Amino acid sequence: MIYFSDVDVVLKLARCGFLPHLPELLGVPEDEISMQYLASLKARLTRPNKKPTNAAYQRHLAEFCTVHRIIGAAADITRQEELLQSGMDPGEAILFAEAEATGGIVVTGDKRAITHYAMHSKPAQRAKLKVVCWEQLLLRVHQLKGYDELIRGGCEHLDEGLLSLAFSSGQATQEEHALAAIHSYLNHLKKSAADFLFTFDPDL
Repeated sequence: MIYFSDVDVVLKLARCGFLPHLPELLGVPEDEISMQYLASLKARLTRPNKKPTNAAYQRHLAEFCTVHRIIGAAADITRQEELLQSGMDPGEAILFAEAEATGGIVVTGDKRAITHYAMHSKPAQRAKLKVVCWEQLLLRVHQLKGYDELIRGGCEHLDEGLLSLAFSSGQATQEEHALAAIHSYLNHLKKSAADFLFTFDPDL
């Protein structure tokens, strides 16, 4: 399976210190995962206002860009253009068009892109791909690493919208409160994207 990642989710994972865990969160061995990312991600490596302030997390981001490869234009240019004409961000249009063409999985932190795709795609097109969203990745951190790791990373990036609500009391935030906030966001997204959101095995 090929994974296509947007800039937003990679930066969020990096700023929380979760980026090295991404293969595990997706349920794929590190030496088997095939991931492509948007070229604009590399530009974030040198922009002081965009890159992680934590030096270790910055290294994680640089390593991600080295290990994985940049996606070019989608193979199905016609579909890419359809999504562009619908008003989708150019980068997201490439990711979704290429995922449709290859039966891939889009990993994204942009809920607007997901809901836009849901509105501007047909059931047959949506059946060709799956999407893993930010909220699902956070729940996977909790499932695989436990609440201590989730709150540690979540509190490192409290300027992110969902994390600021989920961990509104910082390190004192109760587990039940944090998980309820994440599930609330995810359930709202499922109203428009349930048919193409990836389903993780709860036992893995």
